[in-house]
Amino acid sequence: MKKPILTLLSLAILSTAARAEEGPDFAKEIAPILEASCVKCHTEAKAKGKLRMDTKEMAMKGGKESKLIVPGKPDESSLIKVLLLDPAADEAMPPEGKAPRPDAPKIELLKKWITAGAVWPDGVTLKSSEPAK
Repeated sequence: MKKPILTLLSLAILSTAARAEEGPDFAKEIAPILEASCVKCHTEAKAKGKLRMDTKEMAMKGGKESKLIVPGKPDESSLIKVLLLDPAADEAMPPEGKAPRPDAPKIELLKKWITAGAVWPDGVTLKSSEPAK
């Protein structure tokens, strides 16, 4: 009788661990951050720095100098690096006054998303709710 209980317990633990590794929900948690702070200036219509963040393919491709999103490695992802810079730094994103800068909890959410593999559903295109300034 102990074997079935251990099996059920093991399955429950594995299921919980798998859910924890899935990371934040892209549509509910990640897309709104990117749309508010990044997509205004990084779309097909306006690709500042030749960087687009409106599609999975373009965001994963990154810019000419670095990888924007390195799945599983937030410390190697330039997205996180530029968000953690002092807001007055030239390289900091978004530039002051251009879009709301994600606060620390949102940056942590982005890190968790990247750590969990940066899952971005195929075919999802991000759109800004307001034009770039």
